[in-house]
Amino acid sequence: MESYEKGINTKVESGQALPEKLDISLLKYFWQASPIAGSRIDTIPKFLRKIDVLKNFSDNELRVLSQWLHLRVFSDSEIIFKQKDIGVGLYFIYSGQVDVKVENDDTAEENIVLTLDKNDYFGELALLQEGSIRNATAVSRDTTQLLGIFKPDVENLIESYPVVATKLLQSISVIVANRLFSVTQELKRAKHKLHQMEVDSAKTTKN
Repeated sequence: MESYEKGINTKVESGQALPEKLDISLLKYFWQASPIAGSRIDTIPKFLRKIDVLKNFSDNELRVLSQWLHLRVFSDSEIIFKQKDIGVGLYFIYSGQVDVKVENDDTAEENIVLTLDKNDYFGELALLQEGSIRNATAVSRDTTQLLGIFKPDVENLIESYPVVATKLLQSISVIVANRLFSVTQELKRAKHKLHQMEVDSAKTTKN
């Protein structure tokens, strides 16, 4: 079964139009963003304000960004993208959950390594790296709504609103750098633990 993102990539490569973008008027956006719109109503403006990677955006910059987002509803177990697909988009979870699976090279079976919830985001490397290859499979759990932005959207955003585009790419770069640092630290700890086990084993052998 073809993944959603592979279909998007086919459109990009053939020059076809991407799915329809959000169309929220200026007045409607700021009304939905205001407290008087109702604290229990989780509107898209309020949702975007909760996203960690967008925390340094002003309300107007979030409004501009929203004009380049695509809302898509995924059914249970629908494949968003597959491991080894060429990445083309960044996704925000507006509602529902997404399972991240990694294929076992020996058995070809996929195991869930992480479940992402509302307000999480994934796929950011596709906006930073040309020809980025997905290192995992993303699958919706139950009914899930995602807001996505694709590489052509970002390229157009750079031309139309360079400040907003720059803030988005800078924020994503910081997140990626932090994640890389965390992985590096984890590898150092694992290496140290392995070394300590080898030392302990050598001592036991001598005794």
